[in-house]
Amino acid sequence: MMRKIFTLLLFVSTFCTLKAQSPHLSGKVEVVMATGQITCDFVLSNIPDLGNDYQVLLNKGFNIKAIKDSSNKTLSYSGFYNGKMRGEGLVYVPEKGDTVLVNPKRLHITYTGAFPIYTDTLNFIDFKGLIAFNGKTMRAADQSKWYPIIYDVKNDRLIEQMTYDIQVTSKDSKTIFVNGDLPKPGPVGTFKSDIAIAPMLFIGDYAVQQAKGALFLNTKLNNKQLHVFEDNIAEMKAYYFKALNIPYDTKNVFIEHDAVEKYNKGRSWAFVAFPTIAFAGTKFGDMIDEEHAKLKDSTDYPYIAHEIAHYYFGNVLQPNATLFWFFLESTAEYLSVKATEEKFGKQFATTYFQNKGKQLKNFNAVPLNTIKDMNSMSGTYRYSYGPFLLRGLEQMIGEKRVFKFLNTCLKTKNELTDYDFFKRNALKSGITQKEWDAYEKSFIMSENAVSLIK
Repeated sequence: MMRKIFTLLLFVSTFCTLKAQSPHLSGKVEVVMATGQITCDFVLSNIPDLGNDYQVLLNKGFNIKAIKDSSNKTLSYSGFYNGKMRGEGLVYVPEKGDTVLVNPKRLHITYTGAFPIYTDTLNFIDFKGLIAFNGKTMRAADQSKWYPIIYDVKNDRLIEQMTYDIQVTSKDSKTIFVNGDLPKPGPVGTFKSDIAIAPMLFIGDYAVQQAKGALFLNTKLNNKQLHVFEDNIAEMKAYYFKALNIPYDTKNVFIEHDAVEKYNKGRSWAFVAFPTIAFAGTKFGDMIDEEHAKLKDSTDYPYIAHEIAHYYFGNVLQPNATLFWFFLESTAEYLSVKATEEKFGKQFATTYFQNKGKQLKNFNAVPLNTIKDMNSMSGTYRYSYGPFLLRGLEQMIGEKRVFKFLNTCLKTKNELTDYDFFKRNALKSGITQKEWDAYEKSFIMSENAVSLIK
């Protein structure tokens, strides 16, 4: 089964792993499922000291009623006229007189907006950055900027993860879920997280199923299907723990939802907002062969394993800088191949790279050490060519040493994930300078290293 995987974790967001205090979000949000209207009354406090090098981002579909300071004084702000976009959000900057308001510790922001409800007429695209109403559920992830997000200008990072204490009201919703807390019955729920997290919102008419190691939202799995699905997830986590020597110490929330884009048969996509993994175009129950207690299609295993791998690359290590996409997607795809190889045997990986090699025959790759802009790395590079580079490293030094290299990367904190990070951690993990020079010459600097994979 052909899959077009859009793992849009953090999509166009730029991260810096420099540690900073986490903002706190409090207040109320009301969602009207029948009209697509969202109204928010939020206080964003504990804002990091960024001087005047900050911006406030909100989804372009929202209209701000007011921004107030800690003394409840209404502030003026730029961005209401001829506003600039950063990703899916309009840029706003609170002002004091003719200059930027320096180091606001607390901002009270009220706003409202209405979004299309997609039922019979669908959009041309669906992705993590959309606030998506499909007539049954509503989905708003961090990338959509449904809540105010601070952009750290100097360090080029979005501060999307925050603690929160919010009340969500939706009179026409059966269930309400905010990432980081447990789902609650509608129409009103209070949600809290003392751990900084990206508070994704998923509400609507759906049921909750609970298994030993995960929650399932909007699924219709019977007990046997649930058991088989969870067994596969546990198997993937156990393999990653064994390979990377870092425990997978979180319980996932799996969401099944209808995309607001028309799909061809066999196509689906997924995104991650840890610990939540959301799938569109896929019915979990349809994946399960109950008679033989396994997944029906072997391609489902790496598809799911890719998303599970983002616990490590995307959560334990939050990539940033020029090799953002390589350390986010290429690593997750490589790990998914290794997990599937463990499950089905070495022939799986051989066949995988043979098939991908045919697709990449005429691909011209920009050498990793020359990439200057993270978004110049195409989707083909991220998902297909990048894993070849890791496979090439495995071919030269062996599987165990590649895992040691990845472990070293995961344990390295507060650094930019650029090419120097790649090289420095390779040497730190025990790869010799001679081995690195040979690898760099053969694979990194090649315009297409596919033919070198045996």
